[in-house]
Amino acid sequence: MMNEILKDELKTVNERESEGFKISTLQEADWAMRKLKAMDAQDNGFKTTAKADIDETNAWLDRKLTENQASREYFEGLLQDYLYEQRKTDKKFKIDTPHGKVTTHKVPAGLKYQDAVVLKSLHDQGVSRFIRTKEEVNKAYLKKSGSIIKGKFVLDDGEIIDGITEKPASESVKYTF
Repeated sequence: MMNEILKDELKTVNERESEGFKISTLQEADWAMRKLKAMDAQDNGFKTTAKADIDETNAWLDRKLTENQASREYFEGLLQDYLYEQRKTDKKFKIDTPHGKVTTHKVPAGLKYQDAVVLKSLHDQGVSRFIRTKEEVNKAYLKKSGSIIKGKFVLDDGEIIDGITEKPASESVKYTF
């Protein structure tokens, strides 16, 4: 931290400031430099103290967030179980309370791509019309140009493209507060 001489230097700063002090000699300039040095040391002390407090506070925050995550998952699981239990009798049931809602939304069926495998397959077969210039699969165009047949993605002209499997429709749970 700051030594006692620097602390003593800071005590006289306010006295001189109120007098309208003006530097007119080398000794007075040296005195002002000592004051600046003392203030820098004090600032560094403040920063060190604040950093220690910030690190401690961040560690506390991380610990508390981790503790809450397990509880959050537990209560979300309970709410999800209740939602699906009620959905057995009422297909449109949703949880709506003054403190939040639990609803679901449909995730449509689609295609699941292994980009590197699809890209290699397209390259190997010389089918470049489905490859964008930046070397990524043009999934929208590719999807329109083929379909899943017996678990494999087949283009309209009969070529099989590796790395594409069918993704079944599913439902996800959404929490709104």
